[in-house]
Amino acid sequence: MPQGETFHRAVSKVLFISQIYGLLPVSNVLALDVRDIRFRWLSPRIFYSGLIFILNCCEFGAVINYVIKVAITFHNSSTLSLYIVCLLEHLFFWRLAIHWPSIMRAWDGVEQLFLKIPYRFYDEYKMKKRIYVVFGVVMSSALVEHFLLLLNSFHLSNMERTQCKINVTYLESVYKWERPHFYMILPYHIWLLPLFEWINETIAYPRSFTDCFIMCIGIGLAARFHQLYRRIAAVHRKVMPAVFWTEVREHYLALKRLVRLLDAAIAPLVLLAFGNNMSFICFQLFNSFKNIGVDFIVMVAFWYSLVFAIVRTSLTIFVASSINDFERKIVTALRDVPTKAWSIEVQRFSEQLGNDMTALSGSGFFYLTRSLVLAMGTTIITYELMISDVINQGSIRQKTQYCREF
Repeated sequence: MPQGETFHRAVSKVLFISQIYGLLPVSNVLALDVRDIRFRWLSPRIFYSGLIFILNCCEFGAVINYVIKVAITFHNSSTLSLYIVCLLEHLFFWRLAIHWPSIMRAWDGVEQLFLKIPYRFYDEYKMKKRIYVVFGVVMSSALVEHFLLLLNSFHLSNMERTQCKINVTYLESVYKWERPHFYMILPYHIWLLPLFEWINETIAYPRSFTDCFIMCIGIGLAARFHQLYRRIAAVHRKVMPAVFWTEVREHYLALKRLVRLLDAAIAPLVLLAFGNNMSFICFQLFNSFKNIGVDFIVMVAFWYSLVFAIVRTSLTIFVASSINDFERKIVTALRDVPTKAWSIEVQRFSEQLGNDMTALSGSGFFYLTRSLVLAMGTTIITYELMISDVINQGSIRQKTQYCREF
């Protein structure tokens, strides 16, 4: 492994891009040395991030006003939950930003153990490449989703304008369809469209980026557990001195402490992300039994959004669960230690491996292991069967009219 390839250097550009959307406002995120990373309350990044948060709060207030006036429904309740999740994600990234400099220094201190010989010989994980691939695939797919949803809004607003013979311009009909909560209090001006679209992007971006961020953390931790496993696997069935097992055990404990530190820091984000993903998937599955229209654009936008949410959530679990996968491989490797090489140090190492779960969690409510995929799949199938039994299939009609009351 290149001597300077630390997690901070691998993820710094990803975090810099997220700061464009007001997330994780730490200073010097692109610095080569983690000691240069700072969190300053009086900094341009804090001001910019705070401005985005205030604008999001203003839109959330407009949504509440709209819901109060038109009465709450199943659809606009999901809109409310979207804004609540977005605001919480911004707050949780602010909370994380305060502790990020100390977290990165602790992470760098542990990584120095794995940037030296013999661990440098056991690098096949390619942490930086994996982070870039995951970020590129997930966020480009999220961009496609955002584009399809915008295209869907443009199409439906035009259908409403033509079918209902509404005497407004095309762009005003888009504004009315996309932002009905603002349309009630702000008259249409063309300069409002790019402003509200930018606010919309700052609301949409954290939903996918939070999953991507969890995956980046998982890749960074799994890379070091992989090196530790490869070092143990390299002495498979060989008789090693006690000093070897002492060193390996101490390095494992250092990684374990790092996992606990990261878990405590990002657990609220993990819980929020998976709760939001599951509620969104269930909401879309419910909508799949209702009128989603006969238009090709509507169908493509709907099914792409649903499939992307399922794939993104599953990918997050698989990537983050690699931490636990490598620990289980280490446990398996210890079982092959020859009897004549078994010592007190190996015994202590074995007991410490089996003490508790080594994985990221959602505040202790669940752990990101492969078994979570099965639990999630079971929940989705059960929900699908339940709503298919409850909903009267005979009442479902294809939607062909797009007029709506405000």
